[in-house]
Amino acid sequence: MNSNVVMDGLDSRGNSFGVEVAESIDGVLERYFKGIYERGLDGKLDFVFSDGVSESFDSGKHQMAMSSGIWYCSPGLFTCSSLYVCSSAMEAVAFAMFQNSKFADLDQSCWIVFGLNCPLPGAVPEFCFRRKINLLFGRDLLDVVRAVKICVSVKGFSVNFRLLEDQLCCQFRGRSYIFPVEGFSLSRFKQATGFRDYSSMKRPSGADSFLDQLRSGS
Repeated sequence: MNSNVVMDGLDSRGNSFGVEVAESIDGVLERYFKGIYERGLDGKLDFVFSDGVSESFDSGKHQMAMSSGIWYCSPGLFTCSSLYVCSSAMEAVAFAMFQNSKFADLDQSCWIVFGLNCPLPGAVPEFCFRRKINLLFGRDLLDVVRAVKICVSVKGFSVNFRLLEDQLCCQFRGRSYIFPVEGFSLSRFKQATGFRDYSSMKRPSGADSFLDQLRSGS
């Protein structure tokens, strides 16, 4: 997954979306993520992680956070109705935008992003344990591997992956597994290893991620 993605179709102000979509994003930020993002005078969005490193979205570019910390937003960490573990803060924003009228409990949801360099499982906060987890990750290999690592970390385990050409080697709970890279998924990992948890992957149809769906305007 590219950490710096340039979007096509920018307008004269460098905005990759039309005015209506941009205003909708602003509305979602104000409703669900108020106080946990920063906006510069030039319109740049920053989502600051616990170690001070930021994920940014500016002029059609999305920069992932090379962070060892976490970013989260919640009205009540131990009382929130739903827990969303996301690949990025902007993925959370895009999901909330598309689901705005479908889920009444988004106002009471907790959103968390683990930085790309976040040490797992030690960095998983207590409020993630014993919860059903909704995963907002894309379909590319890096996103799937990140989702698997987070799921096993929430259960107190660790997992190691090694890429060898078109195969993914995995060490988990004292056993070795080999998966074809093509088609590797969280569900295939669970089936092969017998791992059980309360997580589910949420993805849009026809797009790799909700942020990609937002980019395409579909």
